[in-house]
Amino acid sequence: MNQKRVRQGLQDIFGPHVGIGFADPASENNELLQAERDAAMSMVPKRMREFAAGRAAARDALQEIKHAPVAIPRAQDRAPVWPAGVVGSITHCHTACLTVVSHIEHWRSIGLDIEDDAPLHREAWPIVLTEAELRSVQKLPRWRRARRIKLLFSVKEAVYKAQYPVTGEIFDFHTLETHLENNRFLASFTRDVGRYQKGMSIGGGFFEIDKYVISGAQIVDR
Repeated sequence: MNQKRVRQGLQDIFGPHVGIGFADPASENNELLQAERDAAMSMVPKRMREFAAGRAAARDALQEIKHAPVAIPRAQDRAPVWPAGVVGSITHCHTACLTVVSHIEHWRSIGLDIEDDAPLHREAWPIVLTEAELRSVQKLPRWRRARRIKLLFSVKEAVYKAQYPVTGEIFDFHTLETHLENNRFLASFTRDVGRYQKGMSIGGGFFEIDKYVISGAQIVDR
């Protein structure tokens, strides 16, 4: 993965005031700090490597916004516990781990997701997509459908990550209906979720690079 291109894509989504970190989720060389090791004690080796990569990428990202590279513990709900005044998001697939962080004066919350181009099983389509999204996808040429579905999946994952620190709510894919335009999106709530009433939206952007799609969502309101 070309890190320079990924960095540019993420800055296009989140703006220039973010820190960005990269790590290899297959590496055994990413170290954990004590508070992180406590959280990882029960993890199987593969999951521990992914967890360590996320924390290593997070510390690199923190340094880019002039913040000390501190431990990023895990809350009871398994969400990262960011330092006071910092928001962030960690994502990984089999071959890449990314983190984006920002000072809270720039964004109230952010969400990041990376997906590879492996297609979702067809039986998962109606689970991920609303009826309107499914009709829209079926209008595309067959060779474009799998990629579009993976993109919509990624966008919804990013939005979910962004809203969770604000609402604390868990919901399914049909709670969001996504509208794409160029490399931007709006994800509208199909029902009330916490402070978000039906019809309200969270926005963000996405880009495709090599065999990956990367999506980012941001919340600016306080």
